[in-house]
Amino acid sequence: MFAPNIACGPLFGGGGMMEARRIIVIDDHPLLAVALCQQLERSGLEVIQLDPIAGAEQVLATVSNEAPDCVVVDLGMPIPGGGLSLIQPMVERGHRVAVLTGETGVQLLAEASGAGAEAVISKSEPMADIVETIVQVAGGQSVRTSQRTELAVERQRFLAERHEREAAFAELSPREEQVLAGLIEGRAPAVLAEENYVSVATVRSQIKSLLSKLGVTSQLQAVAMANRSQWSARNPKK
Repeated sequence: MFAPNIACGPLFGGGGMMEARRIIVIDDHPLLAVALCQQLERSGLEVIQLDPIAGAEQVLATVSNEAPDCVVVDLGMPIPGGGLSLIQPMVERGHRVAVLTGETGVQLLAEASGAGAEAVISKSEPMADIVETIVQVAGGQSVRTSQRTELAVERQRFLAERHEREAAFAELSPREEQVLAGLIEGRAPAVLAEENYVSVATVRSQIKSLLSKLGVTSQLQAVAMANRSQWSARNPKK
């Protein structure tokens, strides 16, 4: 399920020998993962690399068993919800998480930070900076506080926008919801009129009303807004 790297020997501190900090790396890019693990080991850390293909449940169980000082998580992994789905469960189990990602979307990065990641690190950063940040997170230090503040502000903005969209959809009447659901499925107004035993003029009036409530000017915009919001009709017609 996972391939542990060679653990480093014990570290020596001012008071004598102490146990090496343990890092778990979860990334589905083999070359980058191996290079990162090697650099972390050279910094005096014990490193274990996990294969995300094993699935989220097995990965979480292994992380809990290994009790790492820091878990490095890539967001773009082939599991439902990606690496983002792992962050909050790990944090709730008491693990410190550092995100290492090639993703650049601010909303996704804000969600990762909001889920409890101590730091969000770009894969484009110099390897020395990546390693230094991970070492600091493993040591319990507070890192990139300005970044977390900025991402928190962005997350609040996204949440406010989502709430506004949801409030707009809540204004739709049951009939307007049915019409919007039909538009999402690609049905024309004439088809919707026939299905609901009303005139085309009535359906067009309902479309005009729902566009106004959603604050958009076209059916395409309404459908795109519904898809982005993952909206579905409360009582879709069977």
